[in-house]
Amino acid sequence: MSEVVELLQELIRIPSVNPQGDPGTEHTGEGAIAQFVGDYMVKLGMEVEIQFAEKDRPNIIGRLKSRNSQHHILLGPHLDTVSVVGMTVEPFAGTVKDGRVWGRGACDTKGPMSAMLVALSSLVKEGKKLEDTDLWFAGLMGEESGNDGIEFLMNSDFFSKKSVRPDFGIAGEPTDLQVVHRHKGALWLRIRARGKACHASRADLGENAILKIRHAMDYVANDLPKAYVGQNDPGLGGPSFNLTVIRGGSKVNIIPDVCEIEVDHRSPPSGSHEEVVARVTKALPECEVEVISDRPGLNTPAENPYIQKLADVLARRTPGAKRETFLTGAPWFADCSLMSKGGIPSIAFGPGSIQQAHTKDEFIEVAELEKGATIFREFFDSLDR
Repeated sequence: MSEVVELLQELIRIPSVNPQGDPGTEHTGEGAIAQFVGDYMVKLGMEVEIQFAEKDRPNIIGRLKSRNSQHHILLGPHLDTVSVVGMTVEPFAGTVKDGRVWGRGACDTKGPMSAMLVALSSLVKEGKKLEDTDLWFAGLMGEESGNDGIEFLMNSDFFSKKSVRPDFGIAGEPTDLQVVHRHKGALWLRIRARGKACHASRADLGENAILKIRHAMDYVANDLPKAYVGQNDPGLGGPSFNLTVIRGGSKVNIIPDVCEIEVDHRSPPSGSHEEVVARVTKALPECEVEVISDRPGLNTPAENPYIQKLADVLARRTPGAKRETFLTGAPWFADCSLMSKGGIPSIAFGPGSIQQAHTKDEFIEVAELEKGATIFREFFDSLDR
C-alpha cells in the first residue's frame, strides 16, 4: 500500500469532528490530529508551532525552509470534519475497499492533507531543498463551522513576527484536481420578528411573531432576488437567496413572541454583502437583522504565476491540454477566501470530489489520492524553475 494511502488511513482513524451542532460522537475537536500532524512534520525536520485559536482547538503550523527563504507558499488544509451522524460506513476505520479509502474526512479534507504532507515528505527523503521558496503547512481548525482557524491565523501576528508574508496560498479541498481560483462568497443572515406572548384563547391580547415574520419570508423569497437579477457572473452565475431555517413558538397554546428565519446568500466575487445587509434592513424595519457569518468570494487572477505553474504541471500530464482546461470556479467557499482577503493570493486545490464531501459514505479514489500527492510534489519542484 502506498505511503499516502497509509497516512490517510491514520488520519481518518483520529476523530476530529467539529463540535458545533450534533457531532454524532464524543470524540470531537482538533487536538489529537494536530498533535499527530505536528509530530509528522517534526520527523521531517520542519520547524513546528502550535497556535490555539480556541481552548483545546489548535492550528498546527510547520515550515520547510529553502536555501534562501525569499518566497513563501502556504498550504492550508483544515483539520476538522463534519458530523458523523447518519453515516453508513464506519467513520473512523479508514477502510480500503474497491479502490477507495472510506471514512469521515477521506476527501474533505484529510485526503488533500495527506497528499500535501507526503509531497513534503518526498522532498525531505530525497534530500532536496528548494532554492528560495519556503513551504508552510498550516493544519487549520474550525473550517466547518465558519473558517475560524484561518481567520485566527490571518488576524494574528504569526507571520509578521517572522517578517514573512506568504506569496501564495492553497486551501486543501477536494476539487477533482482542478484549480479553483474563483468562488462565490457567503453571507448568512438571521432575521427576527418580535411579538407579544399570551394565552392562545385570547390571541387578541398578544401579537403573533410567526405571522409577523411572513412578510420577511416573502421579501427574501421573491422581492430581494429581483433586485439582483442583473448581477450574473459569466463563470459562477448569479447571486442566490435561500430560506434555510425557521424557529418560532414554544407551545401550542401560547401565542409566540419571537420567530426568526435564517437566510443563506451566495454572491459572485463582485457582490457587496454590506449592500445586501443595508437593503434587507431598510426593507424590513419591523424586524431585527443579524449577520451570522460574512465570507467573501474568491477572485484570484488566472495570470498569477503560481496558478500558471500549477496549471502547467497539470497540463503536462494530459497530452494536448491547455492550462485553461484546469482553471475553474466553484459555488461553495473555503479558507482560501480569507487567505486572499488577508493579502495572500490563493486557490483551493486537491484530490477528491466535492460530491463526496459531507456524505454518509464518504470516500476518495486511491488513484486520485496518489495522483494528488504526485502533482503537489511536481508543483514544488516547479518552484525552482
